[in-house]
Amino acid sequence: MAQKAVCRLAVIRSMMTRTSGTTGRCDFQTNFIKPNQRLWLQQCSSYSSDQGSASIFNIQDSDDFKDRVLNSKIPSVVDFHAGWCAPCKMLAPRLEKAIEGTKGKVQLAKVDIDENTDLAIDYDVSSVPTVLAVKDGKIIDKFIGLQEAHSLKLFVENLY
Repeated sequence: MAQKAVCRLAVIRSMMTRTSGTTGRCDFQTNFIKPNQRLWLQQCSSYSSDQGSASIFNIQDSDDFKDRVLNSKIPSVVDFHAGWCAPCKMLAPRLEKAIEGTKGKVQLAKVDIDENTDLAIDYDVSSVPTVLAVKDGKIIDKFIGLQEAHSLKLFVENLY
């Protein structure tokens, strides 16, 4: 019985909803899931295409987020995404290109909401993709949904 209670964790469950088609985002809700559903969530692959760049990295947990983003002297763009989210998969290469254009002045932190539900909840992420601009440990800008390349470039340039 205790084991069953431990396995029934509150996590962000992949619940895509239909939006107006032009919003370019996936909405989800918090639900309790069963152990077999948890296994499925763990097997979902991330869309991340981290190419080993020091300025583009995946966040592993809350402590990693604090160390690499909040305590960083380099401004950060934080991409809250999910492997099942089509707009997230479209946004990723655009964000990476915008970050690479800064030549190390801005870094990109990727947060998979299925693996880091606590961070998604802490930062009020209710739709993906959600992207935050963080400078000196403070959120200075935010957007939700798919954005065009020129908008992303301006978003990133405002950080430095």
